[in-house]
Amino acid sequence: MDPLVTSESYQTEKVQNWLTALTTSEVLWNAITAVVAPDLFQAGILAFSEVIKKVQQPKKKSAPVDSWPSIFSGLEIIANRVTFSHRDAGGSPSLFDLLVSLGRSHHATLALADLNAELDYSPGTMVYIAGRVLEHSVGPWPNGERFVIAHFMKDAVHNRVGVPRPGFPMQSFFLELVGRRQNRKRQKKGRN
Repeated sequence: MDPLVTSESYQTEKVQNWLTALTTSEVLWNAITAVVAPDLFQAGILAFSEVIKKVQQPKKKSAPVDSWPSIFSGLEIIANRVTFSHRDAGGSPSLFDLLVSLGRSHHATLALADLNAELDYSPGTMVYIAGRVLEHSVGPWPNGERFVIAHFMKDAVHNRVGVPRPGFPMQSFFLELVGRRQNRKRQKKGRN
């Protein structure tokens, strides 16, 4: 089996500077993921810790793999581009992608063909999507600049380090979260 190594692009100064600038935002997005998809968060943390143990650093001076700021194994920038309808390859069906829509003054829409739904995709929008399962696209938008930071976990990384993927989230998990919140509100009211 070939050794596990970081990509050549990861070692470049530009990429390392970009990752450093992105770290504060990634910490926030990681924390949000821990709340809305705790099993996904745990799978990402566990896979990342295994990668750190197993990756072979190049002999030349290089960026340590533990400077990667995300629980997701991959990040991709999509800038001012229409995204044709597709399903994502490379991930497990139970893995969510996190899409963070950024930019300026655009009114893009994320279309989910399988659900016959269109979501507002304005700057500042975060969407968790089962990208391997749901066909999705972003068509032309009338104005502004749009870019997205797409976060994803690769099944091959989890396979390589022996970390199982989380199961599919169940409606009962979300109902339980809402129920806990309602119970806390009732308890606070009772104390006042």
